[in-house]
Amino acid sequence: MKKFSFYFTRVMLLAVLALITLSAREDNLPEDVAAHIEKIVGAYRVADQKLNNTQDSRYSISISKSTAGTALIELHNFGNIMYVPITAIVRGDHFYIQPQTFKGKTISIVISGAGSFSDTGLHFTYTVNTGHTQLIHQCEATRK
Repeated sequence: MKKFSFYFTRVMLLAVLALITLSAREDNLPEDVAAHIEKIVGAYRVADQKLNNTQDSRYSISISKSTAGTALIELHNFGNIMYVPITAIVRGDHFYIQPQTFKGKTISIVISGAGSFSDTGLHFTYTVNTGHTQLIHQCEATRK
């Protein structure tokens, strides 16, 4: 089972890398970025399902434009576990969460992922890696 999980993780990471590479070909002019960011900014209801788990959790997130960079957004209440925002890069109608490390008192986690958005919602996958365990989540979010 661990072997399957390891290979599945590799395939998922390669898929995300491929998406990032392909999205780099899209025009990402400053005026395009601003329009895409305005399209994604807002509040959402999320249905979050862990891989290999039939139950999903439901929570709300909000997305705002980041002051740290032109093509960046911040996802607040990400995974319903984060007290600080997660940063993502916007390219066209897609967003990419580069690996970000968060350290607690007893544990350190790395969050990464990718997704797409439309006028009505988001579809994204993200991974939480503790160094010992890797949890993969698939999410559907609708605009509030």
